Amino acid sequence: MALPDINLDDRKFQDIVDQAKRMIPQFTPEWTDHNVSDPGVALIELFAWMTDLLLYRVNQVPDKMYTKFLELMGVTLEPPRAAIAPMTFYLSKAQGTDLLIAEGTEVATVRTETSQAITFSTEKLLTIRPPTLLGAFTRGAAQSRDAPWLRHDLKRLELPGQRLTLFTTPPQSGDAFYLALEKDHSFHVLALLLTCEVAGGAGVDPTNPPLRWEVWQGVTTQWVGCDLEYDGTGGFNQSGEVILHLPQMQSRAFQNLEAYWLRVRLTEAQAQMGYRVSPELEKLTIESRGGTVGARHAITVQNELLGLSEATPGQRFKLLNAPLLSRDPERDFLTVEAGGASEPWREVSDFADSGRDDKHYTLDALEGTITLAPTLPQPDGNVYTFGAIPAKGAHLRFSRYQFGGGVIGNVPRGALSVLKSSIPFVARVINRSEAIGGRDAQNLDDAKLRAPQHLRTRTRAVAADDYETMATRVPGVARAYCFAPGNAGLPVPNAPKPGAVALIVLPSTDKTSGRVPLEAMTLSAETRAEVFELLKSRILVGTSLEVRGPQLIFVSVEAKLRVPVGTDPEVLVAIEAKAEAALYKFLNPYNGGPRGLGYPFGRDLHQPELVAILQRIEGVEYVEEVRVGVSDPGSNQPPRPVPSHLEVAPGALLASETHRVRAVIRGEAG
Repeated sequence: MALPDINLDDRKFQDIVDQAKRMIPQFTPEWTDHNVSDPGVALIELFAWMTDLLLYRVNQVPDKMYTKFLELMGVTLEPPRAAIAPMTFYLSKAQGTDLLIAEGTEVATVRTETSQAITFSTEKLLTIRPPTLLGAFTRGAAQSRDAPWLRHDLKRLELPGQRLTLFTTPPQSGDAFYLALEKDHSFHVLALLLTCEVAGGAGVDPTNPPLRWEVWQGVTTQWVGCDLEYDGTGGFNQSGEVILHLPQMQSRAFQNLEAYWLRVRLTEAQAQMGYRVSPELEKLTIESRGGTVGARHAITVQNELLGLSEATPGQRFKLLNAPLLSRDPERDFLTVEAGGASEPWREVSDFADSGRDDKHYTLDALEGTITLAPTLPQPDGNVYTFGAIPAKGAHLRFSRYQFGGGVIGNVPRGALSVLKSSIPFVARVINRSEAIGGRDAQNLDDAKLRAPQHLRTRTRAVAADDYETMATRVPGVARAYCFAPGNAGLPVPNAPKPGAVALIVLPSTDKTSGRVPLEAMTLSAETRAEVFELLKSRILVGTSLEVRGPQLIFVSVEAKLRVPVGTDPEVLVAIEAKAEAALYKFLNPYNGGPRGLGYPFGRDLHQPELVAILQRIEGVEYVEEVRVGVSDPGSNQPPRPVPSHLEVAPGALLASETHRVRAVIRGEAG
């Protein structure tokens, strides 16, 4: 059980007044008027009020001691965390050469009478490259792996009357049309200008064609879907343009051609309502219309002058802006200018290990205060200095820092649209996804609650919980699971070797309801690198670390429910919708599972628990049938049926594919 709180003195105002009145007959028996109107009683109440205030302060002594103990442990309040958002820059027209958008480009929200503009800064250089097409191929779904693809002669399209057939005849689910690009167009906005035969893709719904645009992202994730912004062709039924937002790409040699690959694939919907004939192209042109780069809620300050050194120990200088965000020691540091030379100094968390000549300083991120080396008198009369002291009159500058952060930065999609400085050939900018990860500075109450966790993990990752706790501190990480080697010699698929640790990271997303798409749960290279950088200096010596995305198992559930006789048809539809929503909720990696904290890593799925979930739906008399199927990510094959107990490998994670529930009135065929 938890230790009980100690109240040093629990007496209140009225308790003190009553105690004083009970002592009157003992010390002054001649005082007999104890009414409130008596001047003596008024003095008793006055002193009781003053004593009550004193007791309140006394009872705060444990909190004061607790805070001081936290300081001795090295616990400090965490600075705010900046929200991050992808920033998409659209060009006014396609360019023939590379266009550079500098790191630190600022984009803000619209300033109003009641709210200040919220500014985001891009985190790296964005290079928008014009595309060069190396080749185009068609591969049929029925082809064997080693069969050659059909290569198209793109020069023929320059001749009148020539056409290019996208898919096989007749088109089948899984057919794909491939485009080989010479350069890396990761995070580009590409426009495909297509001249198509009118109604060349007969048989499909132009508003919902069975097409999926994908890029090759490497051996691990393979083909990853693109974000389709606009399809003016109606599924290759008319001439127009297709605008795509490409994710991270990697080059690979297909058909002996090393390139960056973009493809359009016929999905499973082709089997139900797809193309009767393959669409044909008369002309194909690709343009770069923009690019996307990560940005965070921050304003950058360069070369801020702090003041002059007085050559005294423990000097303090305050930056003009606070609180500060996380800093890069390669770029964000203090410089001391003396005698015409400039010398960088290094930030440390404390001066405990600093020697007399070490050029160190500490920085309080919340207050923006820089502290130089202090001194400590020794018993023999000497004075020990914890670090170097700048010469008198030296100029102190801070090379670069960023300030901002907080929950105010979690702006909705489309809120960031004001470019703070004009960029040639950039027409507009917008955040196509909401900003996430912003958090206010830590308060004292939160620091007290996190003190046990700080004692347990400190700055070292030893136990599995340490790895998981530290990983979730990285912006963009929703959950983490530490995957250790198999115990007792049991073989575990994809388990790390002895001496290695695999950390499985589930990225954050705003699409946490219903069917979460594969792209939203795909770990980006940037987030993987941030997690690795945080942990690589905290793991034990001799331990190798691998950061992975989750091994996803997509589950489809088909169920038949029986409802009472006389149930209204509209109620049937509502029951089916509630049942499907309950299945999507339970099989959700972010907020599903038995506790609503996300379906646990490596947890088996039992059919009876699905029956129990469906049975709780209001209006359901009993669950007649439940069937569970499993499909691989990105596969066009139908789900594989599984028995009542689905075994899940350690570290794997279940997610919803497509659930179908039918509600049938009892006694009717269905």
